[in-house]
Amino acid sequence: MKTSTLSLLALALASTGLTSLPAAAQDDLQRGETVLERRRPELEQLGLRAGSFLFLPRVEAGATYDTNVYATRDNHEDDVIWTVRPRLDIKSDFSAHALNFSASADAGRYSDHSGENYTDYAVQADGRFDVNKGGALDGQLFHRRNHEGRGDINSLQGYAEPVKYYTSGGEAGYTQRFNRLRARISGSAQYISYDDVDLIGGGVARQGDRDRWEYATVGRVGYEFIAGYEAFVQGTYSWTRHKNDRDAFGLDRDSDGYEVVGGLATDLTGLITGEVFAGYLARNYKDSRLEDFNGLSFGGRLNWAVTQLTGISATASRQVRETSASPGFGTASSYTRTLFALGVDHELLRSLVLNGRLQYRQDDFNGNDRNDKVYTAGVGGTYQMNRNFYLTGGYTYEKRNSNLSAAEYSDNLIYLRVGAQM
Repeated sequence: MKTSTLSLLALALASTGLTSLPAAAQDDLQRGETVLERRRPELEQLGLRAGSFLFLPRVEAGATYDTNVYATRDNHEDDVIWTVRPRLDIKSDFSAHALNFSASADAGRYSDHSGENYTDYAVQADGRFDVNKGGALDGQLFHRRNHEGRGDINSLQGYAEPVKYYTSGGEAGYTQRFNRLRARISGSAQYISYDDVDLIGGGVARQGDRDRWEYATVGRVGYEFIAGYEAFVQGTYSWTRHKNDRDAFGLDRDSDGYEVVGGLATDLTGLITGEVFAGYLARNYKDSRLEDFNGLSFGGRLNWAVTQLTGISATASRQVRETSASPGFGTASSYTRTLFALGVDHELLRSLVLNGRLQYRQDDFNGNDRNDKVYTAGVGGTYQMNRNFYLTGGYTYEKRNSNLSAAEYSDNLIYLRVGAQM
């Protein structure tokens, strides 16, 4: 199905009579640039200028076909979701310093299952102040509204609608370079709050026990021992404080944790860029009835420009995440998520970029024996008709296996959207 979907998409795009430049006519990739980031001057978004700021508006609209709306193991229900995604980026082009803003929304309306309708949004401001030639202050503020999809690990089958939640916070940091040595220190804080949700058959599932503050401070020192190679050590201390002293089960879910890693960052003439790291991660909970976590930490991301037209990206990570305080998870303190992902992007034509994605993640619950394995695969493409209009589409398959049989599901998504930008 994946292959046929991609073939149909390519055929549909070819039938539009595009007269793009051949692949051999591409500009060379710049240092550290990926196939997706490559500049295409004749197609790129121009925006609207106002003084030292560039306004970049765009909107996408289309439809997604979902074969398993409720992410259930049996009795799948399908639907078509009509989506609209507006976005505005405002970027500065000062000779020094930077100040940027962004606002976006993602609205989905289901043809038959209106209870699943959602409207997510995000606003953000970020900036950089260049203190000296090698040092800069940076920061960001953000506010987001999201929803937990039916396949989310915290979403329970008895909910009558998706859980909506809000995240507000910010981060500030300082980076200084001394010849081959680079150091950075940063701090962040964010508040996450959840709306209560109705239950199927009546009643309300209270979500207030999940409301919390999350804080973190990070220090990093790196040394470029060979041109294009930097060895670094990084330490993180984080703590979580819940709004309620105890949840519905009488548990105090506040926690403290730390992570110490060492790694290697590379920019090998732009051919391979990214970083990898490994170390030790610990998470300790205030309530002795909640299980602590201590173990291996690793992560990183690498981009490999295989050719001027093809790029491969690889991602890995291991994190300890909060769980929902609900009967579905009992006294689990958290879950450990281990993730591996691989992506391929290929510029078939100047105006047509194809992509493929594979992902595997494992969620191990700390405090009970639940273990989930999720496999995701997808293919897609984006056709740039001109600098103002584009078409994007694709297919995604996802399957979750679990030792908790009720948590298993498989799903197929097919989407097609048209975009407009100035």
